Amino acid sequence: MNQRSTLLTAVFVSALAVLGCRAASADEARLAALEKKQDSILAILKVMKDQSEFVALRVGWRPPADTAPKSIPLAGSFSIGPENAVVTLVEFSDFQCPYCARLSPVLDSVVKAFPRDVRLVFKHFPLSFHAQARGAAAAAIAAGNQGKFFEFRSRVMPQFRSLNDSLYLAVAKGLKLDMARFRKEMALTPEVNAVLDADMALGRDVGVEGTPTVFVNGRLAQDRSFDYFAGLVDEAKKRRR
Repeated sequence: MNQRSTLLTAVFVSALAVLGCRAASADEARLAALEKKQDSILAILKVMKDQSEFVALRVGWRPPADTAPKSIPLAGSFSIGPENAVVTLVEFSDFQCPYCARLSPVLDSVVKAFPRDVRLVFKHFPLSFHAQARGAAAAAIAAGNQGKFFEFRSRVMPQFRSLNDSLYLAVAKGLKLDMARFRKEMALTPEVNAVLDADMALGRDVGVEGTPTVFVNGRLAQDRSFDYFAGLVDEAKKRRR
């Protein structure tokens, strides 16, 4: 092979190498584009999952007409009212949920109106798209450890738009809690997360799809008004006589 042929061969090989690099670069670009599109699809799917939970919060939402009684363990949950009450209300709730904030005073009013006949039990159900819900639940548990869960709840829930540590500390101070203990126990620890996860798992097992959801003596409540709950209490009292 003469010098000219050798030169031509070298040029040809170099050209192939350049084309190969360009092809590889193009393949990498296409792969990167596909990965980016895949990431976008996954992000959309996550949003759809979160929005499916949010459907339960829309105005006018009502639970399905499920009349089958559920067995809901109550031990370990904060409650108010006598254990032998004729009516036990089990509330699955989220501190950042606006509809929970609306229902909370209704349930409190039922308890006050029937102090000997109603027991209210609180179960946590912090929805995934409510970023502050778990922190608020942890603070409420800390207040509950000092016997002030429902008092803390009634003051914090109306402020669901501005949940933060400063609010929890201010409410705890107003309730005259041991602040050193409260600061220590309000942390969202693995133990507290385990409590929240257990409540959520229980909720899903008994058919909770959104917040707030209330069970009356194990049966899914079909309304959220004071008159509805009061009527159920009156009926239960008549049956006990």
